[in-house]
Amino acid sequence: MDGYIIETENLTKQYGTQRSVSNLNIHVAKGKIYGLLGRNGAGKTTTMKMLLGLARPTSGEVRIWGSPLHGNEKKILPRIGSMIESPGFYPNLTASENLRIFAMLRGVPNRHAIKDALDFVGLPCQDKKLFSQYSLGMQQRLAIALATMHEPELLILDEPVNGLDPVGIAQIRSFIRKLCTEKGKTILISSHILSEISLLADDIGILHKGVLLEEESLAALEQKSSKYIHFTVSDTAQAGRILEQALDEKQFSVQDGHNIRLYNLNLPVTKVIGVFIENGLDVSQAHTCENTLEEHFKQITGGEGIA
Repeated sequence: MDGYIIETENLTKQYGTQRSVSNLNIHVAKGKIYGLLGRNGAGKTTTMKMLLGLARPTSGEVRIWGSPLHGNEKKILPRIGSMIESPGFYPNLTASENLRIFAMLRGVPNRHAIKDALDFVGLPCQDKKLFSQYSLGMQQRLAIALATMHEPELLILDEPVNGLDPVGIAQIRSFIRKLCTEKGKTILISSHILSEISLLADDIGILHKGVLLEEESLAALEQKSSKYIHFTVSDTAQAGRILEQALDEKQFSVQDGHNIRLYNLNLPVTKVIGVFIENGLDVSQAHTCENTLEEHFKQITGGEGIA
């Protein structure tokens, strides 16, 4: 399975005539944070519900740890922690009391599990404050405690920073990163906040109107969204050969027959143009560009922003 914890094959969900998710093929690698990025309504929550058996796919398949989810739910789901939409906590109970109920329902054997989970997210174990008195940030922290209390190997978190202030977002981001780096969890996280996904994820899938437009490592996406020098030339194949042979330069990408991008900004533009011309290449344009991740998102979605 090439180290994939989650793999979907043509996963599709249709409600009547509306297709919410269409032929989705995602690949979540072991020990990584995978960011599912898309606007509100892109199909992220529906996808996560299908991964957790909360919604039955219209067609396609979900495989987790190499096994089909359908028919193996009792074996697979106890190894997963999740946070989908608003967690259903009892408003008139404390954090510990809420977690104690869920621990009994799940048969969590570790008597220290509740305290350990609350300690991890920075919530007191013996506090008398009721859930109804919690701020949104505290509610989200308790939701993460619930998702991790039974020490799952895989976490599926739907919009965990939605609605939080900057301090709350930073706290949740820190918890998620520690769960991966210190506790070895594989994490699938969805968000419509591009900046957060770019700070957290190792790999990113861009979902738009139910279709996965792109799935790449963050490093590959950052290269696409970095600063570069754009040249319009008479022959990009020849330009590529000149860059490699005359300038020993490999940090470039050919866009088409006439447009090429050079990512090494330390190479003087005038020098490159001079070498191109010396080798019989016509250069009609040369300018520095900056393609941000937001602009890349707009480009592949046909002009729509992320927010």
